[in-house]
Amino acid sequence: MILVVEDDEDVRELLEIALRGRGYVVVSVANGSDAIAALEKERPCLMILDMVMPSMTGWDVLAKMRTDGHGSVPVCVISALSKEPPPDAVASLTKPFDIKNLVELARRYCDHAAATR
Repeated sequence: MILVVEDDEDVRELLEIALRGRGYVVVSVANGSDAIAALEKERPCLMILDMVMPSMTGWDVLAKMRTDGHGSVPVCVISALSKEPPPDAVASLTKPFDIKNLVELARRYCDHAAATR
């Protein structure tokens, strides 16, 4: 399962379509609080995390993940503001991003996870 955390509905829908169209199970949420709640239910093979969101930013989500024991979940951050991923992230995509790069990340982290179950 890939967890998409994006407050922009259009971007969230684009991510869902791109990933589901390639056979991935996607859970998407619109804010950081819902992302933390989703992590309590299931461990995703990859989280796609928007860094600029109201109320709970991507930075806040990453900090909460560390303190709640979810720090091992691979996180790809997406943002229009920065190209340098935070230390907790495995990758960074700058908006607008290339779908091929997104799919490559899904293959790298989720295809391997499915093969080891």
